[in-house]
Amino acid sequence: MNISYLITKYIIIPLMKKLIIQTLEDFMSVQYGVPEIDFFRGQSSSEYKLIPSIGRRFNEGQEDVLKQYEREIFVDFKRKYSMFTDTRPKNDKEFLFLAQHYGLPTRLLDWTYNPLIALYFACCSNFDKDGVVYHSYPFSMRVFNEDKDDILSFPAITLLVPNMTDVRYKNQNGLFVLYPEPWKEDFGYIFAKYIIRAHNKREILRKLKKIGITRSFIMPSLDSLCKDIVDIYNLRYSYAIKSVSYTHLTLPTIA
Repeated sequence: MNISYLITKYIIIPLMKKLIIQTLEDFMSVQYGVPEIDFFRGQSSSEYKLIPSIGRRFNEGQEDVLKQYEREIFVDFKRKYSMFTDTRPKNDKEFLFLAQHYGLPTRLLDWTYNPLIALYFACCSNFDKDGVVYHSYPFSMRVFNEDKDDILSFPAITLLVPNMTDVRYKNQNGLFVLYPEPWKEDFGYIFAKYIIRAHNKREILRKLKKIGITRSFIMPSLDSLCKDIVDIYNLRYSYAIKSVSYTHLTLPTIA
């Protein structure tokens, strides 16, 4: 494998390489990372920016407004959350994990140690657009101290690994990256960018399903289970059904 490097005064950083992925086998053949060390993120459109949800809500130059908005919604979440769950976070880090899990805009991005989970997310929607999997690697970072540091103004990009108290975290083998400037893309620690062509997504999903990488495995719920069951039987009876939806994609009937 040919890898280019950027040499600085202090460290040697491999430059991000870009590869086109046609099949599941293509993807697996380029996975040289070490388990539980390298980590991955899949996005269903290569046009999406690699920034946290809070950073997508404001235009450039509105950083002060973003920070005020972020802190106010986080405080409001902590004030009201207990009416809806028995979970009791111990500190702001755990509160942020919980908020991220249920859709509150945060400065976290979800990543996974499992490249196949990332590949699923790159393929599961936006079937008219190329998907992308980002491959990152461990980097020097300041350790976050729950007792001393403010998670909303922490000055360094860092990894945060949740306790495996939720089956979704376990199945996704998930972790978070905390961004000090969530409005900026940072590719400094991205080792590779794998482009998944739009016309290959359906076949890759079919093969992922065969090895157990399904919606109901990644996001366990009755809703996910029902969607997986419908996908399977829509394909099985596609010769008779007028049109079937397979993971948000309409398939033509057989004439």
